[in-house]
Parts: sequence; structure tokens; C-alpha cells
Amino acid sequence: MEKPIKVLVVDDEKGIRYLLSEALLHGGFEVSLARDGQESLEKLENNHFDLVVTDINMPRLDGVSMLKSMRQSGREEKIIIMTGNPSDQRLTDKDLPQVVTRLCKPFDMDKFLDVVIAATANREVQAIQSQTR
Repeated sequence: MEKPIKVLVVDDEKGIRYLLSEALLHGGFEVSLARDGQESLEKLENNHFDLVVTDINMPRLDGVSMLKSMRQSGREEKIIIMTGNPSDQRLTDKDLPQVVTRLCKPFDMDKFLDVVIAATANREVQAIQSQTR
């Protein structure tokens, strides 16, 4: 039996955390949730994840600071960034770990799952642009 792929979802908005969690669980992933960068670092201390999906703008510890800390501690999880501001200059910081892709909020859940599947299968991933209806 194949072990499930473990994904950590980090977002300060409860609704987004649970929406992404439900989509990932339905897709067969094992999911953990964190409310901000600080809580995610605490979860990372005692667990290994295959993928971290994180928002950037969060209270306490933002996504950029969290990612820098992950890189400094030698973490090797794949990373997908979610942001409502794709031109955020902090995302070009050279101290950030390599990012698989950036998802521009809002995004389609089916495309989100496609990106996660591709990222965890080591395939090329295309950025998802915001889709306003």
C-alpha cells in the first residue's frame, strides 16, 4: 500500500484552510492545517510533509518569514505560494526557498488540485492566474 502524500496548508482564513483541506482530502492527500507561519513552523518541527501550501499575508508570522525560516533550517518540502498580490516584491527575495508555483487568489479548486498533483509527482507546474467571474 502506498503511503499518502502529506500536505500542510497554511492560511489565516479559516474558510480557505477548510476549503483547501476538503479538496485535498477528497484527492487522497493527508492534510494538516496551520493558522499562520508560526503555527506551521511548530508543526514542521515534529513532522515531515511532502508539500507546503501557504498564504503570504498572515498575522504573527507571515509566509515570507516562515519560508525563510524553513530554508535556514534545511527543510526540503515542496512549496506552493497563494497570494492575492502576485507582484509582491517580497516574493523575489533570494533567501526564499525554491517555490514550485504561485497561485493567484481566487483560483479554481480543480486547477488547484491539478497543481498539487503535478507538484507532488515532480511534473512541471504552471502558475494559476486569478479567475474572476
